[in-house]
Amino acid sequence: MKHISLVFFAIFLVLPPLRTAAQTARIGIFDRQAVALAYYRSPLFAADLAQHRAALADARRAIDAEKIRTLSEWGSQSQKLAHKQVFENAPIPNILEALKPAFDEIEKTQHLAGIAPAPAGASAETVDVTPQLLDWLKADRQTRSLIQDMQKQRK
Repeated sequence: MKHISLVFFAIFLVLPPLRTAAQTARIGIFDRQAVALAYYRSPLFAADLAQHRAALADARRAIDAEKIRTLSEWGSQSQKLAHKQVFENAPIPNILEALKPAFDEIEKTQHLAGIAPAPAGASAETVDVTPQLLDWLKADRQTRSLIQDMQKQRK
């Protein structure tokens, strides 16, 4: 009977650390500026930009002053926002929304609890998913080179 009690006591001592380790969340992190740059140079953004340009051309043919003004403002604001997101620390909610399918895919394949711009919470194991996001955005060599240069300048 003493041996059984000792075994249960030993198991009790071992289980709490196992439980804590099993509960540690893995969080994917990414370089916010790198992803912003890749997004604005991606086919995904190019398609959105092409739609807006086509709508602007249609508005000009139809001589729709209000639509021309709205679409022109979108272009100007989009360019300013892109600059702030890539070269400053502006929030990136539009990019996060566009990357939702990529986040879902990467979370599943990497077994992550979530993905956030670096740095993530201190109580989580972090996994850098910037390369997967650049792949998803189809970042070309030039974009990746620009990102490497940008990262070197920040160090």
